[in-house]
Amino acid sequence: MDRINKTSLILGIVWVVVSYVLVTQVFSDWFYARPVWLIPLTIIGGVVIIRILFDMILKYDFFNKDYKKQERQK
Repeated sequence: MDRINKTSLILGIVWVVVSYVLVTQVFSDWFYARPVWLIPLTIIGGVVIIRILFDMILKYDFFNKDYKKQERQK
């Protein structure tokens, strides 16, 4: 992996922070009534989906405009 897609990295970090706040503050009663594995699956699953979306499907980086060109040259 030569280049990191900065858009997916930033959106992944934002997702982790927002989902953690939502799980601990807003939806705490709902999440804690569910199985324990649902909380990490929600947080980590969102990051994986964001990485797949921006790295493999869209292949676009908002911060590095040459990302798509560099991927084609590989």
